[in-house]
Amino acid sequence: MYKVMIVDDEPMIRQGLQSLIEWEEYGFHVVALASNGVEAIELYKEHNPDLILVDIRMPIMDGIRTIGELRQLGSKSRILILSGYGEFQYAQQAIRFKVDGYVLKPIDENELTLYIEKVSKELNKSQQEAVISTQTLALLREEWLKGFVEYELQEAELSLEHWKRLFTHPYSEANIILLDTYSREHSLTTRNMIKQQLSSFIEDQKWGYVFSTDAYIGILINQVSMNQSKKERLNNIIELSCNQKAQFVAIMSATHTDLKALYEELVQVKIALKNRFFMHANDLFELNEIKLAHDFDKPELPLSVFIDQMSQKLFYVIDVGNKTMLDELLDQIADLLRNYCETEQQMKSSWAQLLTMVMNRISAMHPQLALEDDLKLVTQLYLTHHYHLMIDQLKLQLTSLMNRLTVTESTNTTVMKQMIDFIDRHYAEPLRLETMADLFNYNSGYLGKMFKNHTGDSFNTYLDNVRIEQSIVMLQEGYKVHQVAERVGYANVDYFHSKFKKYKGVSPSAYKPTSMSKKSCE
Repeated sequence: MYKVMIVDDEPMIRQGLQSLIEWEEYGFHVVALASNGVEAIELYKEHNPDLILVDIRMPIMDGIRTIGELRQLGSKSRILILSGYGEFQYAQQAIRFKVDGYVLKPIDENELTLYIEKVSKELNKSQQEAVISTQTLALLREEWLKGFVEYELQEAELSLEHWKRLFTHPYSEANIILLDTYSREHSLTTRNMIKQQLSSFIEDQKWGYVFSTDAYIGILINQVSMNQSKKERLNNIIELSCNQKAQFVAIMSATHTDLKALYEELVQVKIALKNRFFMHANDLFELNEIKLAHDFDKPELPLSVFIDQMSQKLFYVIDVGNKTMLDELLDQIADLLRNYCETEQQMKSSWAQLLTMVMNRISAMHPQLALEDDLKLVTQLYLTHHYHLMIDQLKLQLTSLMNRLTVTESTNTTVMKQMIDFIDRHYAEPLRLETMADLFNYNSGYLGKMFKNHTGDSFNTYLDNVRIEQSIVMLQEGYKVHQVAERVGYANVDYFHSKFKKYKGVSPSAYKPTSMSKKSCE
């Protein structure tokens, strides 16, 4: 609806004009009635009417002076003059103020209606032209911003003059936020919905403009200082706009007073977004907050050796059944692998290798256990969008597996019993007291004293005895000495000989079956 103000010193004329015309039929409604020019000026400032009907002769401030004052205020309102016959010559002075019509008193309803209809059509046309002009400018601005982000602009398009034509004000400072949205059921409709909701917020706040490229939703923040409070507010709005239908990672450039510097920095913003897997979901980051691959420490061990060592340690922790240590170890491995893996694919592949080795060890140790469902966690790694979510998922699934492995253990099982059971299961591996201390979260010296008090032997003596007893069984089964040495955890056969003789007083061959006993068995 267009707004109308009626200005006349006669109350009956003011009221009559308000009811004489079916204003709404022509898209108008009366918002103000004034009895003189001074009052009209104040009401104009309050309502900014589209059409003003003003009487020529009024006390305090006449119509001509009122029109002049309105034009000096920058008013573009349409104006119809109301005047008697004797005032026509006087009313001609108003021509220079671009009035739209002159209606004689007493007012003819048909004549006034024709003027109202004409003004309504002209206002409609002007409004349509303004909408088209605004839409065209918005499209040109959108295309420019898309080219800006995709690094496709020519030198002339980066000029401050070109900026002013698109944004209607000089460039002073700005930054750009790029938003990567995604989900398993991501659609163009969802993306457009997010963009529309963001546009409403950004435009309401007068912070800048929202646009889209083939890959991202972009936000141009213009002449607004993005402090922590505004950043958190924007992050919340983005999350609400996604409405749980999509996840996002947003990266904000630095604020630049130089347009070309902002243009060039967007290359780094896009590189960072390609590594969104390593960032937290549903968060807005500043570019200088992001740790890039080249910022990580150079690893000391080859990746294959690191994976082998960590898989062994992870296997031990799962076998012991220590939930706290499992979570801590997974976090530790997650951090250390960042030194090796620069891309999402490399990281997922490394974890897949590590977990496959763990599962193989568990399967060998617990052949009765069905691990088909557990093995799915290796393939599920490749479906996760973020590293931290992948680690959380691993913690849940490996804890579940660990609970199944330890379900038969009494809740009152002591650390010593767990430790002895662990040695009985893993005697063939390169066990050390320090390893056990890590697994059970004890100081190694203290754990060694506890173990000796409980068993009567030191850790190494107990381990040697377990190995020697197991070697006797294997020797009597017909295995060769060097085979037995390797199977019970002694890499050097001479060292095995010396250990065996120390504990049994004879060489290992003394326990090998004789040919006579073999025949009797046959």
